[in-house]
Amino acid sequence: MADTNPQDVPEVVVGVDGSSIALRAVAWAVAEARSRGVPLRIVHAAPYATDATTRGRARAILARAYTVAHRAEPGVTAHTHQLDRPPTPALTATGEHAALLVVGMIGERPDEVVIGSHALALAGTAPCPVAVVRGHHTWASGAAPVLVGVSGTGPDPAALDTAALDIAFADAQRHASPLIVLHAHRGRDPVESALRDALGPWRARYPDVPVDLIIDGRPPADALLHAAAAARLVILGNRRRGRTARAVLGSTSHALIRHSPCPVIVVNPDAATAHIRSAPADATTRSTS
Repeated sequence: MADTNPQDVPEVVVGVDGSSIALRAVAWAVAEARSRGVPLRIVHAAPYATDATTRGRARAILARAYTVAHRAEPGVTAHTHQLDRPPTPALTATGEHAALLVVGMIGERPDEVVIGSHALALAGTAPCPVAVVRGHHTWASGAAPVLVGVSGTGPDPAALDTAALDIAFADAQRHASPLIVLHAHRGRDPVESALRDALGPWRARYPDVPVDLIIDGRPPADALLHAAAAARLVILGNRRRGRTARAVLGSTSHALIRHSPCPVIVVNPDAATAHIRSAPADATTRSTS
């Protein structure tokens, strides 16, 4: 293991707490790091580690997570990092230099949430996209579509969730999978034609990504949860700007994080999406040990 890495290198960061769902998040995160061609940083917030026994527990949590990552993707460079702050501020700080921050969540009831107790807060405040890995599901294959929910329409591209669309199209291209763009709206015209026109720049930039546009008359959360049953990933934009405003997630994002059958990425509008542009998938060829 290693606990150092230049902070100007984009990474996928995953938070661990010793739980089984955190290890599932590690397995998902290291696969994502491989697909992006970037290193993986495994972090554990351990303000409790004040003596030899508790410091040993923190090291053991990181060592186990590192083993899971190395066995799953031995070609990905992995680093471990112990932080002495509480989980939410510690993980938020790591997001300043991350391409993606990954956390796990077990279930939809408050008493089932482990590291997921911080997932909702991180999804609202982290400066980078946040992936919440749900615990009770079987991840779909790369051939399954990525689903992105959009809430804006009209000729002005700023009306769309542009950051979420950037990430969704890039993800679909990396995984060679179809993309479903879903907008919850009663009626089809002229919204559908307006959305097709607004998606033009992304279609031109990603000509190899098959795109299916769905206009669904149900409430947004219901429409997205229905479509998520066949997806491998859901991507949502948090349209509130500024960290204070973003901290209160919209009802749709909250519902998807709590109930989605597959991982969910929440993208803040002022997230540093430039980190998404990563090296080819074979760029990381070793693991630190």
